Amino acid sequence: MPPGPPPGVENIEAPTAQAFQALGRVLHLQRQALQRGLSSPRAHHAEMMTLRLLASNDGISQRDLADILHLSRPRVTSILQALEKAGNVRREADAADQRVTRVFLTEEGRRQEMANRAAFERYIRETIGRLSDADKLELARILDALSGYIAEALCAGASEGNASERKGLDS
Repeated sequence: MPPGPPPGVENIEAPTAQAFQALGRVLHLQRQALQRGLSSPRAHHAEMMTLRLLASNDGISQRDLADILHLSRPRVTSILQALEKAGNVRREADAADQRVTRVFLTEEGRRQEMANRAAFERYIRETIGRLSDADKLELARILDALSGYIAEALCAGASEGNASERKGLDS
């Protein structure tokens, strides 16, 4: 007998629940595969993305880095501390404004980013690259549609949250 639906999808029609579960499996396995493929097994996905961003924006301010990555400044600080400890980045106060911290890749950081990029490209070729062109286009179409629905849900949730906050203030 197949296992029942996971908690939270008991009242969802079967095809929708199956698609949701399949997406969850893909996201879980993708995270594992990417983590194993990184040149440093202890590297975190956020560190990989930070190195990638710095490769094309060397000397960016720490504040701008946080904004582009959509992460809190304290989270970016901890990522940069780990990357500094590994010898991948260095931080310097801006010459014109000492309040601004600029982030630079070291030579080791460039080597690490290139190795990560090669692993990432290999992963894409070995997974999505194995689909037929028609399937790739269909997958892109479906994921684009899903992204739109998720964005709508986020906007609706933000609006509802703001309305709840306003209602609490009005009381």
